[in-house]
Amino acid sequence: QKGTGTNGHKPEKTTVKDVRSLIPPLGLREYWYPAIEDKKVKNKPVGLKLLGDDIVFFRGKNGVAALWNVCPHRGGSLMHGDCHFEGTVSCPYHGWTYDEDGNVLAVLPEGPESKIPGKVKARKYPTVTLKGMVFIWMGDEEPAPLEEDVPPEFFDDYTTILFHTEYWASNWNVALENGIDAHVPYVHRDSVKQLINPMPGGGP
Repeated sequence: QKGTGTNGHKPEKTTVKDVRSLIPPLGLREYWYPAIEDKKVKNKPVGLKLLGDDIVFFRGKNGVAALWNVCPHRGGSLMHGDCHFEGTVSCPYHGWTYDEDGNVLAVLPEGPESKIPGKVKARKYPTVTLKGMVFIWMGDEEPAPLEEDVPPEFFDDYTTILFHTEYWASNWNVALENGIDAHVPYVHRDSVKQLINPMPGGGP
């Protein structure tokens, strides 16, 4: 209820908001996400779409780096470019070449006389590699401590981590509603599989 009511009127009632409207359509921004296995980023740039953002991964001088896939010059797709020089990615359109921090180091067709380096910067996404997995910070704020979002097994020196990648041609809400939320023990409670081998915590 809202308010205390005056002049003999009952307090105004408010309707509970549909919780689905609280879920960002493309995912939660201010978090670290597992993005790509380190071994899958070699001598060519690799592109992925995460939370609606097109991102290019390449080998920077300090490990796998990530930039927004859109070149700030004319919007070229960096994932279709090349890594001509160690620690860089070059746009396939006009040869603008970026380091792991998004700095323009060179405009290849213009040679050393180009005045562009130092004036333009591509958007960088912070990355950290743990046990062969590249984690990426998708937020606009300063990155949170990794330990807040990444399972503790990634920080010890004895757990072996195995990776499995599966692509669903759907919005992430479908995975949220059908995988993360525990609907199986209820919706499928009368299935043969559930009767033979009940899920833990499902109840009788």
